[in-house]
Amino acid sequence: MISATRDRAPTDGKESVARGLANSAITVTFRALLYVSAALPQRLVRFLASCAGWLAWQFNTTSRRITERNIEIAFPELPLLEQRRLARASFRQLCRSVADIGPSWLWPAERLLDCVSSVVGEEHLHASAAEGRGVIVLVPHLGNWELIGPYLATLYPITALYKEPRISALNDIILRARQRNGNILVPANKSGVRALLKALKSRELVAILPDQVPSRGGGEFALFFGEPALTMTLVSKLINRYSSKAVFVSALRQPDNSYQIVIRPADEGIYSSDRSSALRALNKSIEQCVLDCPEQYQWEYKRYKYLPDFSRRKSY
Repeated sequence: MISATRDRAPTDGKESVARGLANSAITVTFRALLYVSAALPQRLVRFLASCAGWLAWQFNTTSRRITERNIEIAFPELPLLEQRRLARASFRQLCRSVADIGPSWLWPAERLLDCVSSVVGEEHLHASAAEGRGVIVLVPHLGNWELIGPYLATLYPITALYKEPRISALNDIILRARQRNGNILVPANKSGVRALLKALKSRELVAILPDQVPSRGGGEFALFFGEPALTMTLVSKLINRYSSKAVFVSALRQPDNSYQIVIRPADEGIYSSDRSSALRALNKSIEQCVLDCPEQYQWEYKRYKYLPDFSRRKSY
């Protein structure tokens, strides 16, 4: 046994070094892409992103398979050709979302917000805040969600949950970018939830991405586009604690390459004391946001990766 341990140690060390080198290379590349996409003329960046989306579609990648499967699940009534058209458009928009990260993180807030051509439904946000019980801002993975933080920071103090990236070297980049406008980021753990509760108690805004797949202990299954999906219970728990209001916010790309920020009140069922009803209303509200512009939703995310018995979906 001692000999076997000694034999494995050099291999483990080499693997650790290899992982470190790979992560360093990814970090350097990511940083470079951020600065390039922020510095180049945006018309050129958008063209390159569209080309990248077209090229990526030509390969049978995991992301493509997940995108096609999710759209097949969510829109079974669409003919196959329409499903494929939506999936291709989604891939192009995914590359646009990646290209948007550089400007969203590195541009001054004033320059970034100059790209917003209109805001629809801001009165819902102000009305919810005026009730004085805190507001839960729910931001689905739709359009350029990185734009929502800088926009909200011009109106109210906001605290948002944050999950560290797998590559820890990227952490400082992301934190610096998302907190540069005064927003407060808290970890996606118990201490972070306590920070959200404190903010709501102080009648402030908190922001959550409601369509992330939670841990098994943090979610229950509810229909999402007609299919059971593991759905976070955190939003319902926060609402019930302080009777806070909830609104959904998205930033949709427009044909002229500007953005329209859309704010809509949550489905009334989200305030139900019945957990199943509240979770269905949460997903129903996300569906309404997605239907505004389905090609801009992040369909390559494994939203349906668990079946109701918690086995993994094999079609992914």
